[in-house]
Amino acid sequence: MISKFVKIQKAIMKKYIILIILNLVILISFANSQNLFRMGVNLDENGAFVNMINHTNRYSNFTSFDSLGWPKSDFDLVLIDGRPAREWAGTIDDPEQYRVNYSGRYKCSFSGVANVTATGTSVSIENKNYDTASNISYFDLIVGGFPSANHGLVLLNFSNTGRNIKDTSNKGITELKVFKPGYELNTTKIFTDEFLKLCNAADFSCYRFYNLQNIWDGEPTFPKKTTWEMRKTPRDASQKPMTQANGKSDGWSWEYIVQLANILKKDIWINIHISCDSVYVSNLAKFLMDSLDSTINIYVENSNEVWSPTQASHGPYNKAEADYNKISFDQNYARRVVELSNWFALVFGKNEINRRIRVILAGQQSYNGRSDIHFDYIKKTFGEPKDFIYASSTSLYFGSTKASSTDPLVINDGMKEDIYSQISDSKVSAYRLNHINKAKKWGLTGGCTSYEGGPGIPAGGATTNLDNQILSNRTSKMGDVLKLSYLDGWKNLDGGLALYFTLNTGYNRYGCWGLTDDYTNPDRNFKMQAVRDIISSYSDVSENGIFNEIQIFPNPAADEIKISCSDFNHTLKGVVNSNIAIYNVFGEKVINLTPTLSIHGLIM
Repeated sequence: MISKFVKIQKAIMKKYIILIILNLVILISFANSQNLFRMGVNLDENGAFVNMINHTNRYSNFTSFDSLGWPKSDFDLVLIDGRPAREWAGTIDDPEQYRVNYSGRYKCSFSGVANVTATGTSVSIENKNYDTASNISYFDLIVGGFPSANHGLVLLNFSNTGRNIKDTSNKGITELKVFKPGYELNTTKIFTDEFLKLCNAADFSCYRFYNLQNIWDGEPTFPKKTTWEMRKTPRDASQKPMTQANGKSDGWSWEYIVQLANILKKDIWINIHISCDSVYVSNLAKFLMDSLDSTINIYVENSNEVWSPTQASHGPYNKAEADYNKISFDQNYARRVVELSNWFALVFGKNEINRRIRVILAGQQSYNGRSDIHFDYIKKTFGEPKDFIYASSTSLYFGSTKASSTDPLVINDGMKEDIYSQISDSKVSAYRLNHINKAKKWGLTGGCTSYEGGPGIPAGGATTNLDNQILSNRTSKMGDVLKLSYLDGWKNLDGGLALYFTLNTGYNRYGCWGLTDDYTNPDRNFKMQAVRDIISSYSDVSENGIFNEIQIFPNPAADEIKISCSDFNHTLKGVVNSNIAIYNVFGEKVINLTPTLSIHGLIM
């Protein structure tokens, strides 16, 4: 294709001739006015489904289940337990004792007959009736008591059950539905308006579904494989793991994942169990190609944090598979990543690898040497990693050097100190440039991404200075801490797509991971606004990697700079209505231009 080029003329350049005399190389960056900093978030299921039954798998006092996970006998069910941790043990971690409001009238139905009773905190059953023609039973569940102690605890008992009116008792029921307050049983909505509002509370560019997929505990024992027929579907009794019910250990069905993605219309980041066989992955790829909005890019990660042979269910599986393949634990992880890339390429086409299909090679924040093992093995065994891998990935967690302070604001200051050390001290194990520079070294299109990140205190169940650590996550200064971590500590280091962990969780001894701790109130804390501010900062690095296609010459230059590319339509058109900025090697901006498009190329 005929090369097009742009000229920056001497009249513009001569003012800066001193730069050439000093033999400084001129750097040009394209900063698209629409190219905001790419930041995403890990999703949580809290408040997601209109039907509360999709959120629970806590059946008890049953005899057996059918193939979809419905009890075939009388049973008890913990429908909701929204109590703050650890109120069930007699104490509450959160010093503010904040509660999410679960009050309201829940519209309910099921197929079959039963006596239904409710226990818990301020709960009751009303309007029970049975429609003979449809074999559907109806009732209303009333939940009150907010904000009293133990609010949000709801247990249901189903006795004298029958799948139809002619059944003898103790046969179970099916198709149980409990719709959240404000939603009638005839609604076609799958996801609540509140959850969708939360997902759109910031202009996230990507959503990671790891939390929803049960990647952590979803592997069988090697050499057993997970097949496509074993996957969760929308017809199953719950979108929680149902290992005890029908053997399905995954979380959300792919149908619901795609449906949510098509509503949000942003890129998705999916995790795939190590045990999924080639037919599973092929069918998944076909399903995504056919069902997912074609404008949505797909990030593909092999499991999650595969670091130890004893970790959760994926560690033992990866170790056993590595032994079978006669390679190391880390080599097997890398082998599987390439395998996933090749399987997706067979469906989408090789040309979509590193474009729409973005395979991730995840590393470990505090041990960047693990990535060296991954890259070296791929290079030796399969070829250049960049031919299979879109980006590497690390987490961006931080602690506090002042975690024991009784002042939450001082704890925030300690968080900043920890972040600064990760930015500037190459001797720190979590030195962030280790990961970014490694991705550059291997020429990865997407550079280095971050699959998770945020404050790492409190965490792990520790209770030392717990009150103050929780409160430190709610200060306005926490917003400044997040900006430091993601702007100075990532964007300005040339880090790529960064995903926060996570969208919504309670704040307690196990972590304050959520941007909010109430899915109905995205801005309850200062974190969400901070993320909006972070996202609204412009990125100087093109997402599409156009610098690989552009030549700038001569450089250094005295009179004129030409910007040339082999594919004008794909590349230079991408910078129309953008800013073209020229920097000296000190990082100082010396020219800022907005080009327009002409038949001959770009006009300055």
